[in-house]
Amino acid sequence: MSKVWGILLGMSIISLSAVACVWAADDGFGGGNKIEGEHFTIEYKNGVDVAGLAQGLKISPVDAQLTNLPIDHSSPEKELASKIEILFNRAGDVLDMHVYSYKGYIKVFADHEGLADFYHRRYQGVLPCTGLSFYLADFDTIYTSAVNFRREILGHEMGHAIMSHYFVVQPSIRIQEVLAGYVEYQLRKSKE
Repeated sequence: MSKVWGILLGMSIISLSAVACVWAADDGFGGGNKIEGEHFTIEYKNGVDVAGLAQGLKISPVDAQLTNLPIDHSSPEKELASKIEILFNRAGDVLDMHVYSYKGYIKVFADHEGLADFYHRRYQGVLPCTGLSFYLADFDTIYTSAVNFRREILGHEMGHAIMSHYFVVQPSIRIQEVLAGYVEYQLRKSKE
């Protein structure tokens, strides 16, 4: 009898994994524009200005020096990927938590309305007023918009991504928000 339960459990896990993959694939970004980085694959909607995204991060030579990572200016796509890597490392430095094997996604909508519409379709609710971006740990994905593509906002969400892979037992949501807020504060303070 226990063998049957084991088979049923295994089939259930496979089914849930398939549903999760379908959900992740059905977010409207399939087959779109992609930029591969070391820790993040950046997917963005048509009409998103990649050079504008890179500029919006306000990654300085000091940020690059602090992380010992260069900014690649050879193309807008490579510049964005290198700046995202620098930001991810800065967030890890602020938290004093480094997840070297992390691989996730950043998905960028052209405008905030697109992000809010996506949230509404997924959760049948209104994106909270603080919802400039959000991180879904189940899919290792940060969802944001081109308007909200700023170092402090993405750093906050990267803080959530780091914590979701750093801790074996996840801290409470309130503690995670405090720590992610601390990353946001430090990144906001350091750009001034």
